[in-house]
Amino acid sequence: MAKICPWDYHPDLTEDRLCAVAAMIVDGRHAALERYDEEAGDNGWTHGCRAFQFSRARILRAIDGSESPWLTAIDRSLQLIFKIGEVPVRIDKGLPEEPTGRTLRQSYGELQQLGLLFPDRDEGHDLAYRFAIETDVEGTVIAVHFVGLHGETAVLNWSVPFDNTLGFTGAVGREASESVELEAPPVGLRSDRVVKDESDDA
Repeated sequence: MAKICPWDYHPDLTEDRLCAVAAMIVDGRHAALERYDEEAGDNGWTHGCRAFQFSRARILRAIDGSESPWLTAIDRSLQLIFKIGEVPVRIDKGLPEEPTGRTLRQSYGELQQLGLLFPDRDEGHDLAYRFAIETDVEGTVIAVHFVGLHGETAVLNWSVPFDNTLGFTGAVGREASESVELEAPPVGLRSDRVVKDESDDA
């Protein structure tokens, strides 16, 4: 049977876990975007650094907390290698079909963990597992993919289902608030409204 979904490659890669980590990444990137200040000197480079660090901080906070015992760290440095269950994972910004050299590079700790995890002939044995984050020109996350790369080929390419699993329909990364019924706004010239308001107070 063909392997299509992450959990087909390893049972630790459940949809709930992948969506939870994706939500941390999206929330971090969008928190950085909210702080973007071009007048203060921000540019694509400073935003990229901050966006990664904010996502990294959220993942490390989850690792250090008690709510996600399935999330642990191999390398807490700026390259950040963490494990979902027993599977080592990293974060990459870009299209899953166009991995960079940095994306393809695997650390010794990552390779060692994969060697312990999969039988030699298993299809998932030598894949580099990554969250590929796709953004628009303004830096807003428009897609998250969980990929398994064999060389430059994405053998596994699973799209994280944003709408129903990350819990947002409005602002990305935040749950939509309840709707509020508003009265119809007053229509007319502003001077007319001021005169009416003053007569009501008299």
